[in-house]
Amino acid sequence: MAWRSKKGFTLPEMLLAAVIASFALCGILLTYITCLDTVKLSKNVSIATSAAQGLIEDIRSTPFPQIITNYDQLIFTVNNIPSSRGIVYVDDTNPELLLVTVSVCWKQGNRIIGEDTNLNGALDAGEDTNGNGIIDSTVELVTQVANR
Repeated sequence: MAWRSKKGFTLPEMLLAAVIASFALCGILLTYITCLDTVKLSKNVSIATSAAQGLIEDIRSTPFPQIITNYDQLIFTVNNIPSSRGIVYVDDTNPELLLVTVSVCWKQGNRIIGEDTNLNGALDAGEDTNGNGIIDSTVELVTQVANR
């Protein structure tokens, strides 16, 4: 009876505490990894947006008659994002007002950000999920350029 009066934890209690602690640590580690991926995605969105904005500024400074010949269906890469591809679309339905769309797609881990799943800069079969005829992405800037 003397051995039952001693205070302390039993082996099953210690094992249960270790299992609970390991689940808690796994949850914290998973949250940390997810946050790192989100930070990288945010950084790449910022880089791609800056590159697309710079290209739009170049387009806006180009003489109006040369915009279609110089930029329509132009495929480019973003230097700071490996495995990236961007494309410029110029809609000249209205000859006095061009609608310019710049989209940037890239590989982020095991997934592709944007509709260009093979990153070739062309709209292939099965890539146009919304049926608008252009490659869409998280980073997609649209502007209008008027003939002045």
